[in-house]
Amino acid sequence: MTQQLVDVLYVISSALLVPTLFALLALTASMLIATGSVLREVFERYAMASRWKALQASLQAGGSVDRFYEGHWNGFADEFQRKTHLIKNYPLLIGKCVDDLELEITRRLGRLAFAARVGPMLGLIGTLIPLGPALTGLASGDVQTLSSNLVVAFTTTVVGVLVGGMGYTLSLIRRGWYERDLNDLEFVSQLLIQSSSESDHFSESDQRQERKSCSHVAEVRPDYPVQQLSREARQIHEN
Repeated sequence: MTQQLVDVLYVISSALLVPTLFALLALTASMLIATGSVLREVFERYAMASRWKALQASLQAGGSVDRFYEGHWNGFADEFQRKTHLIKNYPLLIGKCVDDLELEITRRLGRLAFAARVGPMLGLIGTLIPLGPALTGLASGDVQTLSSNLVVAFTTTVVGVLVGGMGYTLSLIRRGWYERDLNDLEFVSQLLIQSSSESDHFSESDQRQERKSCSHVAEVRPDYPVQQLSREARQIHEN
């Protein structure tokens, strides 16, 4: 009975070798693509670094937040600019855009974290599975079977560790970038919300002042039409 269970487990583990190799190849390809994406992002960030620092310095010195929409940015700054360009006066929608960017950052970092953790695991699986046939070949004196299985075992180990190292390194790089981006964009969003609140406050003040002026004109000329009354009130408020 025990031998039968061992045989079943051996068949299952042997069947996992090919899927493990394909999974390692897929992870390796994804890490190469991610590396190219990070290199492209390096050049984009370098190109706009000075302009972005100048913008942040201007905003911290009390400059207008509209300057953010006058520049040309890359990455999350460009995405935030496009999403909030028409909703600058809606604080709830601005906050939703920031939350969406945070979810996108989590998703991108999650892919790298997955590769960093699963890559070495697949490498270990790809190492252990061929060791059974390799030891069998060693016991029977079949050097060719021993060597071929050891090649597979050591190759999967190296590739798995390489994938894990690449995923971890890229994750650290991007995490530093994205945390700084999110901090800067949250600062911009707070300025937008503050500007929107001040605009609403002034608008309400103007409406109250217009109603007072309208009441004053109505007391002087009660026979005025409503539209003419409103125009007179605006003229008094502007003067």
